[in-house]
Amino acid sequence: MADWITWPAQLVLSAGGIVASWFVSKDSLSFVALQMGFALLVLAAVVSLFAFFATADRAMALASAS
Repeated sequence: MADWITWPAQLVLSAGGIVASWFVSKDSLSFVALQMGFALLVLAAVVSLFAFFATADRAMALASAS
């Protein structure tokens, strides 16, 4: 039922896991916490890009209308 939410979460956690594995071993006890932290940073970056492009699109539309 909630399959639509699991694939974006898996994607973000996988990206966070890749970045976290650059700093600590996957066998480390703190790996899961670092994976979650980097996943939150990846999520914040994606949301920021969406907000930027939405604002830039609106600014371009207003500039071309003038």
